[in-house]
Amino acid sequence: MARARQARKTKAEVAVAALRPADDARLRESEERFRAIVNSANDGILVYDRDLKVSSGNLAAERIIGLPLADMIGKPGFTSMLPCVRADGTPLPPEERPTRITFRSGLPLTDQVIGIKRPDGSITWLSINTGFLRRPGELEFYGIVSTISDITAKRMAEDALRKSEERFRQTFELAGSGIAHVDLEGRFILVNRKLCEILGYEERELIGRSVKDISHPDDRDLTDGKRAELRAHAARSLRFEKRYLKRDGSIVWVDLAIALVRGDDGRPLHEIAIFDDITDTKNAETALRDSEERFRSLTQLSSDWYWEQDEEFRLRFMSVRMAERTGLAPSAYLGRKRWDRPALNLTEEDWARHRAQLERHESFRDFEMLRAGDDGKKAWVSLSGEPIFDASGKFTGYRGVGKDITERKEAEAELRRAHDELARSNSELEQFAYVASHDLQEPLRMVSSYTQLLLRRYGDRLDGDAKEFMAFIVDGASRMKQLIEDLLAYSRVGTRGKELKPVAVEAPLRRAITNLRAGIEESGASISFDALPTVMADEMQIAQLFQNLLGNALKFRSASVPRIHVAAAEKDKEWEFSVADNGIGIEPQYFERIFMVFQRLHNKGEYPGTGIGLAIYKKVVERHGGRIWVSSTLGEGTTFHFTLPKAKENA
Repeated sequence: MARARQARKTKAEVAVAALRPADDARLRESEERFRAIVNSANDGILVYDRDLKVSSGNLAAERIIGLPLADMIGKPGFTSMLPCVRADGTPLPPEERPTRITFRSGLPLTDQVIGIKRPDGSITWLSINTGFLRRPGELEFYGIVSTISDITAKRMAEDALRKSEERFRQTFELAGSGIAHVDLEGRFILVNRKLCEILGYEERELIGRSVKDISHPDDRDLTDGKRAELRAHAARSLRFEKRYLKRDGSIVWVDLAIALVRGDDGRPLHEIAIFDDITDTKNAETALRDSEERFRSLTQLSSDWYWEQDEEFRLRFMSVRMAERTGLAPSAYLGRKRWDRPALNLTEEDWARHRAQLERHESFRDFEMLRAGDDGKKAWVSLSGEPIFDASGKFTGYRGVGKDITERKEAEAELRRAHDELARSNSELEQFAYVASHDLQEPLRMVSSYTQLLLRRYGDRLDGDAKEFMAFIVDGASRMKQLIEDLLAYSRVGTRGKELKPVAVEAPLRRAITNLRAGIEESGASISFDALPTVMADEMQIAQLFQNLLGNALKFRSASVPRIHVAAAEKDKEWEFSVADNGIGIEPQYFERIFMVFQRLHNKGEYPGTGIGLAIYKKVVERHGGRIWVSSTLGEGTTFHFTLPKAKENA
């Protein structure tokens, strides 16, 4: 400090020696005033010579920079003595020192921000201005002056404001609710991303737009009355539900909260509105109302009734339909457990199984009870129920439906009686079949045998008429025997058939062809077939079915060589088979008749048979769950069609 004063004194003495004695006092006075003004300034001042070294400064510079002025005199400024940073916090390189920039560019600097990094890590932020020092009338500068302002507090305030605004912006933009600032005329002035999502508009489409423009027509004026309450200080904020129209025309329900922002003078500035999309909730409420209405309608219109049990299995509700349908009084059951009153069809073991099922909280279906009312009236009821759990998973009881099955149970009883009667009838039919197959055929054999014996012994004594009459007797007995055998076959289709199981159809078809070999060779017929599937069938009966259909094709052939083809076509749950020939054909009016017992279309002398064969095999197909029909063109051929169920593994 003493050296600085000595340097200043020497310069002053040289300057004074060059002046007239009369000016000496004025110069000292001027310098003293200048020094007093400079040292009283709030901003730091440093003066640099042409070598960019500090030549002088003020007290504020010492205070702001934190270095004694004496330590800075003759040095290239404080930026060479202290670690400094740019405005963005990165280190300040030497070439960016303010005085160097001014010296290099020849231009003054205004408000260049640099920071001094302190040992504790804090930064003192400075705003620096620089300018050239020139003597009057001279273009060359003899120095550079730098003014230094401590803007640390300002920077901190700006950073705090910026962070606050950033937090606000993040909160505003990332909020789960739609947020808007609305001016006093009801126009959007600021909207966040969530509000744009809720309303389906871009931000630019909403800013400046009237809120009424996108309000549902029925709710356009809803906010006006509410807003008046805010402006009259009658309420600090408002909350209500309102509908808006989205950009695509759909309706969105919002839970709307509005608050009024006022200035320091209490005058309204704008509104803040918060929008929560409650469309799903409103739709759920509507769906719930609709569901409840449907449930009420269902319980009123349905023949079933609704019931509820509590967690102790006591009946706590039963709809009136129960009494209407069964005549049983609900009051006899409400508040009680189901097993508190007897059911005529259930034992204690049955009730114990039902209680165990309820205690395991299992659903149950078609639990049947025969109840008796106090008036002696009996009713069959069937119950189905499922357990109820609350939101936390706690069991709260059962709910379900009941139905009156009295008519069904009575019909089942009647059906059982009919079944028993049918079983008895079938048993008698079996006995008749046994008699027919043995006792009835024995006299026929005797008639035929003794007639033939008479013909052999006394044939030479009989005339032509007698021999012809005896031939009629033998033929009639033979035909009667065949008729009885066919009737037995017809009656035994359902009782003597084997269990249905998967059968590869080609095997019974080949068996039928083998059995008909003589007729095929005699007629020169050709039989072809496609690849055939596997079906659920009685293999023996299917072989007989093919044998009958192929035999008919050989019997009722035309003058042409018989051509027979067997095909199969896959349907939904069955296979459709066809047996097509080129025989004499059938007229359409006989398509149904040929499947009836004893129905013949031709003279038995021309085409022998009993007329029972197709009736038998119609019964075979129906036993398999299929159907049989015919299509034909007279003189061109006939096709028999029948269906059989698919094998289970292929279904």
